[in-house]
Amino acid sequence: MKNLIKKVKDIPVVTTYVIADEFGRDHFRVMNSIDSLIMSNHLGSSDFRASSYISKQNKELPCYELTERGFLIAMPFIGGNKAKDGQVRLVDSFIEFRKIAEKEAKTKAERELARMEYRPMTDAIKKLKEDEGKEPKHYHFSNEADMINRVVLGKSAAKFKSEHNIDKKAQLRDCLTPDQIKSITELQRANTVFITCMNWDYEQRKNALIAAYQNNQKNYIKSNFKLNN
Repeated sequence: MKNLIKKVKDIPVVTTYVIADEFGRDHFRVMNSIDSLIMSNHLGSSDFRASSYISKQNKELPCYELTERGFLIAMPFIGGNKAKDGQVRLVDSFIEFRKIAEKEAKTKAERELARMEYRPMTDAIKKLKEDEGKEPKHYHFSNEADMINRVVLGKSAAKFKSEHNIDKKAQLRDCLTPDQIKSITELQRANTVFITCMNWDYEQRKNALIAAYQNNQKNYIKSNFKLNN
């Protein structure tokens, strides 16, 4: 599917130039239809905004950017020899855009939660080392984080980045799926409890985290199976 929808200030819009092309309609006629709807107050200020595009002749020409609501209101009044097909493509494009936006929002929320949940674990590690009479070192925290990465991803952060051509300086959680991030967050919480309440050593925690992850995966599979049957 062509990229028919663009995002302006986090709002999906379609230009009248794209509509004209998809509907098989002269652009000036599409503009006239939009002007008429604006004049009659059928399109409000939140439904459109004036913009411009570069023509094939490399000229900057006026156009409108319509929100999804604006497009749905204007759609029946535009016409064109490809109107039906154009309507389907643009409606599908808005739906697909919305799905992608929802997925991105979910991923962002999981990332923020993972970052928030990481702090209690590092605090627990710091206190553990201090109680042992040791000065907390950076590798105490990185070892703990990588233990969880190995459980969820099956490999260290460095190896995961290398295999996926990810910059070494990039934040790992910014490169994972929502399900992977969620699993890491859950294990961070569990590990914090194992450190602060159970007083388990590294190997005990690792084995418990592996068991917890495997159990969560089994429950996830069972849940999906029930939903699909």
